[in-house]
Amino acid sequence: MIDTHCHLYYKDFKDDIEEVIDRALNAGIEKMIIPSVDSETIEQSLKISEKFNSIYIAIGFHPSDIKNLNISEINILEQYINYDKVVAIGEIGLDYYWDSSYSEKQKEFFKIQLDTAVKHDLPVIIHTRKSISDAFRILSGKEYKDLKAQFHCFSGDTNDLQTILSNKNFFISFCGNLTYKNFRQATLIPGIPVNKLLTETDSPFLPPAPFFRKRNEPSYLTYTAKRLSEILSLEYSEFEKTTTQNAEALFYKLNKK
Repeated sequence: MIDTHCHLYYKDFKDDIEEVIDRALNAGIEKMIIPSVDSETIEQSLKISEKFNSIYIAIGFHPSDIKNLNISEINILEQYINYDKVVAIGEIGLDYYWDSSYSEKQKEFFKIQLDTAVKHDLPVIIHTRKSISDAFRILSGKEYKDLKAQFHCFSGDTNDLQTILSNKNFFISFCGNLTYKNFRQATLIPGIPVNKLLTETDSPFLPPAPFFRKRNEPSYLTYTAKRLSEILSLEYSEFEKTTTQNAEALFYKLNKK
């Protein structure tokens, strides 16, 4: 199985990252993708990927981290985009939850990074919070008709879900919070075809229920995956196989030796 979203550069992992990765491998998590959020984490992610064969990265600027940035900062993407371990542009998108005062700047950064992905034929990892309608409007542009994307940590409604499912190039993923009793998107999951699903932890955030308020890590992906397979009435082995194939199809550079 593949953890398509884990922020292993956070200080939460500075003392035991080798053990964290070993636990993931022992749990059957064969590969992990680290999405960056700014220039600093791009470089941190690259260093981790150089040390561990199982680690791959996505490079990009998170919408919550661009408020005080100059648009020229995005040029760093071209510097690293052809590295073997770079499999996507991400984590990018729109986030109006904490601060929507610079929404136009967020859209500008988002579009430029989408253009970069199109230019280099890479998929994108998309973050949306209180902003998915604007993200869909941007993605509906004809220049993005062939763009492949993961909607990470989905928190939308039925209409949002249908927009994603109706696009052959879009995939969706959920985090450990889907194991919580009050997870409000639970009723949407039975209608999702397994060939549209990816698996992720969003470590160190959103741990599954047994580890609530503790640090999340890639080895805990099995808890979320098992819950998803139960909701979908699938054998765990079938769920594991199909979601791995989905990830390898979207992030095609994972297959390069």
